[in-house]
Amino acid sequence: MPGTGMTPPGRSARSQWGTPQQHGFTLIEILVVIVLIGIITSMAVINIGGQDDTEEREARRLAAVLETASREAVIEARELGLILSDEGYRFTRLEQGEWRSDAFSQDRALRRHAFPEGVRLEVSTEGLPGSREPGAGNDDDDDNGRPHVLILSSGELTPFEIEIRRPASRRASWFVTGDLDGSITFFEEGDGDDEE
Repeated sequence: MPGTGMTPPGRSARSQWGTPQQHGFTLIEILVVIVLIGIITSMAVINIGGQDDTEEREARRLAAVLETASREAVIEARELGLILSDEGYRFTRLEQGEWRSDAFSQDRALRRHAFPEGVRLEVSTEGLPGSREPGAGNDDDDDNGRPHVLILSSGELTPFEIEIRRPASRRASWFVTGDLDGSITFFEEGDGDDEE
């Protein structure tokens, strides 16, 4: 059937050079495209979702770290403190009448923590004479700095409320609160139910 343009049954179509003609994509090409689409989509989701919940992540982290510090204070029978600044927070320990931060430099949970860019906090404490606000002339690198929140070996702590927010964002603020009995909660602004 040469010259008719028809391929006899049982034979594959061949190009003018004698190689089989390919129609469509190979399985490898399809898999590569699917993997690339998956990677690009996951990167987009991470970038979009990663910034929207920054305040919540920081509130959850701070609440968890405060609970860890409270347990450590009780177990080790030591007085701990939380020093806050505009950039983040750090824990300090009372040793021989002086507050020392260097005790936690190797402690993964209680070492200094810096907030992501744009995150700010406001703190109010009760029951601490001359309570201080972060960034109000405090020397954050002074190892004898007085903490904003006391975490006592008895399980008690200075009552406090810390607001975590991004001023440039229209999203609601998150709050971390602590009571004298040592209970720590966090919640979103306007949320009637506290979370732990």
